[in-house]
Formats: sequence, structure tokens, C-alpha cells
Amino acid sequence: MICTFYGSVVGGKRFGHTLGFPTANVAPEGEVALPQNGVYAAEMTLLSTGEKLHCVLNQGKHPTFPEGAPTIEAFILDFSRDIYGQQVQVTYVEFLRPEKKFPSVDEIRAQIARDVERARQILGA
Repeated sequence: MICTFYGSVVGGKRFGHTLGFPTANVAPEGEVALPQNGVYAAEMTLLSTGEKLHCVLNQGKHPTFPEGAPTIEAFILDFSRDIYGQQVQVTYVEFLRPEKKFPSVDEIRAQIARDVERARQILGA
């Protein structure tokens, strides 16, 4: 485990949705010492139910789509429910790779698919 924080799921720019990998954007509560920007295998726990969800988490400035402030966003594996407004605990399990600017949307989609497969192996999902 690299880092754990609490936060709430908030709306985002929906870039992940347009790529076919919708994400839950998480706004941390209070002061949090976060690790380096990048992509992580992670777990998200819904505090209302205790349900543990496996995810690929991107923390940073999203250099391929650089508009706006840095974000923490998680593509939750095998999940499609609306959790806006939910309180969550996020645990960074393993660093997958640094952030990178991709030359095309197809290349970022392919890399996210590889990130998902690697996270599944790490998390046993």
C-alpha cells in the first residue's frame, strides 16, 4: 500500500467516458500527502456500504487533455453504477506508470486497456 485518503466522488469533464473508460473523480478531504503523479492499481471503498472496488487510478494533470486543474480519477473495474456524492476511501496499491502525453486517442485507449489488464493481475480482479 502506497497511500490512503478519504474523499467524495465529484463530477468531472467526462473525458474518460468519451474514451470508453468512465471515471469517478475523487476530491480528497483535508490535507493529504499524495504520491507522485501517475497511474496506479488502486482500491476504492464505498463508505456507505463497505463495498471494495478495484480500479485503475490516474492522479495528475492528464497531459493528453491538459485543460483544467490536476485530478484524481478512477476507472472502476466491472462497475457501472452512479456514485456521485458518495464518500469513499481510496488506497493506492501499486504504481503502474508515469503520466504521458499520447499522440492520439487510439493510443491512449490502448494504453488504458493495458493498464486495466495489469491492475487486474495485481489486484486479483
